Amino acid sequence: MTRKTFYWLAYGALLLGVTVAGAELVAAFLVPSWPARMLRPVPTGGVSQATGHVIDVTYNSWGMRDRERSITRTPEVRTRAVLVGDSFLEGAFGPDPLNAYIERRWAAEGRKDIEAINLGVTATGPRQYYHRIARVALELEPDAIVLFFYGGNDFLSERFGDRLLPPAIAELPRPSLLGAVAPRLTWFAVERLRLSEIGGSNKPIPDEFATLQRIVEAPPSERTARAVAHIRQFYHPQRSEAAIRDILSRGDDAFWRAFESKDRDREYLLGWLLGNMVDWETASWPSPRTAEEAARMDMDPVEGSLSWLVAAHRLAREHGIKFTVALAPLGTVDPNYVDYWRHWPRYYGLSLAAEARTKRLAVRLRESGVPFVDLREDLAGQAGTYRLIDGHWTVRGHEIVAARMAKEILQLR
Repeated sequence: MTRKTFYWLAYGALLLGVTVAGAELVAAFLVPSWPARMLRPVPTGGVSQATGHVIDVTYNSWGMRDRERSITRTPEVRTRAVLVGDSFLEGAFGPDPLNAYIERRWAAEGRKDIEAINLGVTATGPRQYYHRIARVALELEPDAIVLFFYGGNDFLSERFGDRLLPPAIAELPRPSLLGAVAPRLTWFAVERLRLSEIGGSNKPIPDEFATLQRIVEAPPSERTARAVAHIRQFYHPQRSEAAIRDILSRGDDAFWRAFESKDRDREYLLGWLLGNMVDWETASWPSPRTAEEAARMDMDPVEGSLSWLVAAHRLAREHGIKFTVALAPLGTVDPNYVDYWRHWPRYYGLSLAAEARTKRLAVRLRESGVPFVDLREDLAGQAGTYRLIDGHWTVRGHEIVAARMAKEILQLR
């Protein structure tokens, strides 16, 4: 290496270091404080992360849908449990998150010295769960950690330890090269460049949520035509209007039945769901029609997901913390959900395939020795426990799960 080359390399490294340090300093004034920036990759601003719209939800200073919490437990709290998961914990579609139901059950039993902290973040999965535990949950000095795994979208093929080096940049709390030296700049870059899972999975369609709810509230004679126009414009311009209309009008317009209720389980029309329905109902790739067919399909993502759960269990055990996985089944356990989606068998096949993987994961968890709670035992055959459109728990579903988990967490103490 010549002296000139060495000079320019050294100069470039110095310039890069100064630039990153300066940007990190500026970003400190623009991004949330810890632990909010380590928990959620995009700001809430009172907006539901599940819908992208305000539906009467509030978030605390950590960016969590929960009451205000302290890093160090207060003297009156003898037992602290931390719940880690995705939108099933965030509970953005319902009146309250799951931990609120759990704490109310404890309070009714006179147990006021135990708390369940909600670290549920929409559009995250096992990788984020592990690092959320490592970089935030452990700092809260919990007695127990409960990791909620939802088979509908939590499976992944990448195994724990597969990567020799972290990526150049990744949404926090996942480690990355930039995140190691400039975490605030990392959060800012991920949010602005839409590099997070939630940022990359949702199309930036202006006012889409409000537009779709106006379609729901339109006269029945207009709803399908307006929904078809929206799908063609933003999701499937290559599909014919007739093909999309055929999908939405099946079963004598049974699709719109989900939106009749205006009570505490009100349903919302979602753009990603419309796009996915048309994708699967017009596709030629295989889709299981029965649970037996689904069980014979590829189960490769099970082992990848299992490795992250095993690693999270090991991490908690190394710190002397009790740990369990709460395995959440899909809406396939709810007779109402099954009956609703029978008009769209290919799209429903997604749920059948995911449920088959979830059952296989239960077997592998038992074999691996990771403690887990199979919520299928409580939800199977219980009608009205899953929301029809987004597939999350209804108020009744929350109450059933809260009853089980309130007991399970007490046993972890």
